[in-house]
Amino acid sequence: MDRNYLDEKSVTDLGRMLMALMSEVWILKDRTMLLEHVLETRGGIAKDELENMEIPEDLAAKIDAERDKFATLVLSAPIAGEKRSVKDILERAGLKDSPVLANAD
Repeated sequence: MDRNYLDEKSVTDLGRMLMALMSEVWILKDRTMLLEHVLETRGGIAKDELENMEIPEDLAAKIDAERDKFATLVLSAPIAGEKRSVKDILERAGLKDSPVLANAD
C-alpha cells in the first residue's frame, strides 16, 4: 500500500494552513497574556475564575461565530495562496461583511 497520500500541492496547502494557524494562535496567546496581566495587576479576576465561569448564551453565540471564522481562515489558507487580492481572499473565506472589504476595491 502506498503511504504517500500528500502530493506536492497538498504539502504546500498544509504549510499555508499551518502558517495561518500559527499566526492566529500567537495573536490569541499574546492578547491573552496581556489581558491576564492587566486583570491580575488591577485585581479584576482570579486566575481560576475563567475556568469555572458560566458562559452567557449571547457570549456563547459570539464565541461560536468567532470559532467558525477562525476555522474558515485556517482552512482557506490554500485558497489565499492562489488568490492574492484581499477582496478575493476575504470573500473565499466567507467574510463578505468584513469592514476590510469596503476598502478593498
